[in-house]
Amino acid sequence: MGGPTASDKGVLRPQEAAQHIDLRRYPVEGGLGAYVERFWAVHWALPEGASYESVVIPHPCVNLSFMPVLGAEVHGPGTAVSRHPLSGEGRVFGVKFRPGGFVAFTGRSWASFADWTVSARTVFGPEVDHLHSSVVDGGDRAAIEVVTEFLTARTPPRRDRRYELLLEIVAAMLGDRGITRVGQVADRFATTPKALQRLFRSYVGLGPKWLIRRYRMHDAADRLAADPEVDLARLAAELGWSDQAHFTHDFKDLIGSPPAEYAAQCASAGRALVTAQR
Repeated sequence: MGGPTASDKGVLRPQEAAQHIDLRRYPVEGGLGAYVERFWAVHWALPEGASYESVVIPHPCVNLSFMPVLGAEVHGPGTAVSRHPLSGEGRVFGVKFRPGGFVAFTGRSWASFADWTVSARTVFGPEVDHLHSSVVDGGDRAAIEVVTEFLTARTPPRRDRRYELLLEIVAAMLGDRGITRVGQVADRFATTPKALQRLFRSYVGLGPKWLIRRYRMHDAADRLAADPEVDLARLAAELGWSDQAHFTHDFKDLIGSPPAEYAAQCASAGRALVTAQR
């Protein structure tokens, strides 16, 4: 269960983001990797009086984050883009669980994970307060060490077969761009759409159709940022939309701007970055 179940995509206008934030991703060692996709940290140091809003298309994952002011929080998968206004200098350290990994790890299920945020104390108890202090007072490597120790001590003693199946399915959804419908997944894994719906609702809190569409939206934003001249009709077809109009509608509904406008924003930021580096 060590393969990828979440990509590195999702940061919007990545060329612009690179000028303001330093996003670092770290692998997970040992058995904890069955439940946690990776550790991550965001560092920033903006000029006095300057601000920047980082915007992300969330993954279908639960994140445990450690912030100096807000404390340790648990965040469910977001259905909308997440916006993070930044100023001054700071750092956030986080743990990205695999899709469904949080439920399998904690053995607890809530009514809905979508857009869900609670204090980490709700899940891990008051012991997390000391962990939070250790994380915010140290660097990333020290944080990885103490968080790994904390979570490993709470790792379930038994393997969850249904969760293992879920990860196989999610990995296929992520890795195979040809998967655009739930029926394709059901056929590949010799099951039914209804059974998939129950499995995903139990562990992820969102249905399989939502995950497929979210992964394809990650792909779309990534392609537009990398190639502003990409043929939008062909891109829509490749990623499973019935036509360019539906793709444009869904993209604008989530991102806030149509695909062509978003691509132009990325291209403009990319040119500015190249100029600044000369």
